[in-house]
Amino acid sequence: MKTRALAVVVAATLGVGASTAYAATLGIGSWHLWTGSQTLTKGTCTITSAAAINDTYISEATPGSSFGTATSMNVRADAGQRAWTFVRFDLSSCALPATAGADTATLSLVVKTAANNSRTLTLTPVLATWDGTLTATQAFSLPFGSATTTFPTGTKNGTTLSIPVTIDVDALIKSSTANFGWRIDDEGSTAKANLTIFNSSEAAASLRPQLVINYEK
Repeated sequence: MKTRALAVVVAATLGVGASTAYAATLGIGSWHLWTGSQTLTKGTCTITSAAAINDTYISEATPGSSFGTATSMNVRADAGQRAWTFVRFDLSSCALPATAGADTATLSLVVKTAANNSRTLTLTPVLATWDGTLTATQAFSLPFGSATTTFPTGTKNGTTLSIPVTIDVDALIKSSTANFGWRIDDEGSTAKANLTIFNSSEAAASLRPQLVINYEK
């Protein structure tokens, strides 16, 4: 009986010692652990106000004409009749924090009249200033960046197209680069009947171009 009792005491003592050693080891390394938390401020800005949108289109068929007050914007690839759409949003209307960055940014356009066959259009940053008085003669001499993306038009009138522009908007927010918006054109074939018409900022509020920015700081 004495031998068994001694064994129990020794085992209990070893257990306490092992527990103490483990606690000591945890205590020594605990200064490496960070138990705080960081909260990222997230928000969404949606630009639909006509006052914050500058858009127009140009037509090669009438190179000296401007269409900044039209309720629609044309895109066409026909030889001698090219039409380009231009759109720019005033990002200052979002009052974004100085440390903000775009998680996502989406440009939405409502198709007023679709082409007979779905077209693949190209969205490209404009690198110089323009306004609603822009003509084809002026537009053809503007500098442009590399294409941001391409997107299909579909063939249904009234369709809302969502175009990802995160990379461009994030760069504009994080730098002092001037915002000159985008050109939208059809770089496809010169086949006829490929005209796509979008609603402009002069159209009803629900049909205007829209830019939605999801951001964090």
